[in-house]
Amino acid sequence: MVIKLGGFVSFLFKRPVAGRRMKLESIAFATDIHRNRDCYSLSRAYTTTISDNVGKKLEHFTRISPSPISMAEFIERGQAGKMSSAESYTHLVQEALVRLSHMISEMRQFPKELAEQEEYKRVLSEYLITYTKLLNFENKEANAKNISEAVELLIERKARHKETVPSMASACMAMKYKYGVSLDEEDCALTKSVQYCLDRLYISRISLNMLTNQHLMVHGYKKPIKHQVGVIDPRTNLEEIVRHAYSNARFMCEKCYINAPKLELKTHNLTDPEHSVLVVHVPSHIYHMSFEVMKNAMQATVNNNWGKLDELPPIKVLICQSDNDITIKISDLGGGVDRASSDKMFKYLYSTSPKVSLTKESVPLSGLGYGLPLARLYARYFQGDIKAASYENHGTDIYIYLRALAKESVEQLPIWSDTASSKISATSSDISDWTSHRSTEEKKMSYCFSK
Repeated sequence: MVIKLGGFVSFLFKRPVAGRRMKLESIAFATDIHRNRDCYSLSRAYTTTISDNVGKKLEHFTRISPSPISMAEFIERGQAGKMSSAESYTHLVQEALVRLSHMISEMRQFPKELAEQEEYKRVLSEYLITYTKLLNFENKEANAKNISEAVELLIERKARHKETVPSMASACMAMKYKYGVSLDEEDCALTKSVQYCLDRLYISRISLNMLTNQHLMVHGYKKPIKHQVGVIDPRTNLEEIVRHAYSNARFMCEKCYINAPKLELKTHNLTDPEHSVLVVHVPSHIYHMSFEVMKNAMQATVNNNWGKLDELPPIKVLICQSDNDITIKISDLGGGVDRASSDKMFKYLYSTSPKVSLTKESVPLSGLGYGLPLARLYARYFQGDIKAASYENHGTDIYIYLRALAKESVEQLPIWSDTASSKISATSSDISDWTSHRSTEEKKMSYCFSK
């Protein structure tokens, strides 16, 4: 059976390899990859050079550490009368300049194998445009005219950087083709360096979107959502969000495979056993995490039970709340993966599926191996995490951890420093290069390819 989806035709029912997390094959794969490889060689004029003034501003603002904000502080600032639009504007401009300065300074030091790719140059060029425009507001008075112009810039910024993730994925793919690099190798210096760079780039992007959306919604520039303080819901119902994520993932799964696993969900609230698990959080972040995990779980379950699609084992979810932490455990019987593959689940561009198009027209439930890595960043952004336990030939448990207390949910932000520079250069350091310290053990890395 052949169904047209997303602009190109895919064979949806080709029997997958049992026990593996396979994704949908596309007959467009071979043609598209060659087309993309040809495109990589095209030269486009993206300006990544900076003026003396911008250089001095980058140097100035990178001397200032980003100021992480807790969920409780976001809530307090968003209360009526607590922070005027002018005060929010002043804080937003200064903090955005600091965070962008750290991000851009770091991007300019990305590994040369990645930095020479055209899509990387485009992304950096676009951020430099935003930065240069934002500098115009550095010393502007917080009057109605300037605030209105700043809001227009914020909206423009969001649109300009919408394609950052797929663009950087394209840059990574071009780098892989040019140098014959395997980004799956654990001890590959370039793998670790790229992983480190992308984690920090994307979490900076998440933080800038958080600041922007919170300002726009709290001060009436975007339609507010009932019961929320900006983008934050003080009483986020986790069960409702997980069920919503399941429903959408199920729709996509049924569109591809006709069938989908059922959901079995239980909650355990230690602090208030008679009520649902509620948390102060950003509903869209929790949805994103839950949806990505659900999508993977469904696909693995279908692929591992291809001969009995009418009797698919359910996806089981357990939501637990304790005094300090909340855990969302999502379990499937999708055959799991071996230990070596399990360690790679959170690597960018790693996937056990056939490679797919880098265009916007993607097949449902397929992707570039970015789902779990990005979902984990949304968790880590507010001091949570995502971990995986996979059992080969059985199934996988994914654990989403969130902070139960709003005052403990503090932004984790990258800091550009000599430490970060050394890690990008594939050396090890035990000095923190994040606003919230995370101790790491890093081995010295050796290059995994020869030029």
